[in-house]
Amino acid sequence: MKTGVYSELFAVVSSLAIVLCFVPILFLGFRKMRQVNAYWVIGIYWFFNGLINLPTMGFVHSAGGRGFLQRADYCFTVAETPLVLLAFAFANHGRLRKQLLLVMGAFFVGELALLLIRGYNITTCSVITGVGLFLVLGYCIAGLWLYLKKMEHDRFEQSMVFVYAALLFGYGSCLIIYIFSHFHRAEGSYNETDSFLLYYISLLLSASVTSTGLGSYGLRKKRVRRSVVRDYSSSSS
Repeated sequence: MKTGVYSELFAVVSSLAIVLCFVPILFLGFRKMRQVNAYWVIGIYWFFNGLINLPTMGFVHSAGGRGFLQRADYCFTVAETPLVLLAFAFANHGRLRKQLLLVMGAFFVGELALLLIRGYNITTCSVITGVGLFLVLGYCIAGLWLYLKKMEHDRFEQSMVFVYAALLFGYGSCLIIYIFSHFHRAEGSYNETDSFLLYYISLLLSASVTSTGLGSYGLRKKRVRRSVVRDYSSSSS
């Protein structure tokens, strides 16, 4: 009975999480959101998150389809961290943007060198994933800190704080899974089924929070008070 309920819970959570992964890219249907480079990168990032998890829903049965998604998974392992750092770079300016682009380039070159020397295997994937986790978590915290330091925020900054918070939670959960899978497996305290459930719960919440943030920018109409417009016009003249 417990196994049956657990399986049903996993199926519901994983399916909802995967479906929600495709929501951020749908917001690019709004013209004002297509004009923001950061939203393009975020949409692509979540689209690939949903794509590589499609086999969990049982939609892919052909060998060709499974092979394509497996290759997409390999590519996303390499591109995941650079995509997130690129989104953060587009969301910032000045020295922080230059730093993010530099770190992104260095990480990408480093992982390509590692793959060329050692090949694509569990060890190299673990190194790439581990370093990427710490980089993304660090810049998520930096983004939230910069947001809290400012007294006033525009609509884009208000939407990006949802993205930072979503990724902080998602990658924080992945870090827990990463630690248990690599350092506690030998002790027998690692449960792969529980880890998958935690992964999809974090994916579900992260995709939901990200979609809420993007929706706050794409769906909310800009309100301009007459007094503000009048004051701006008089000061300009």
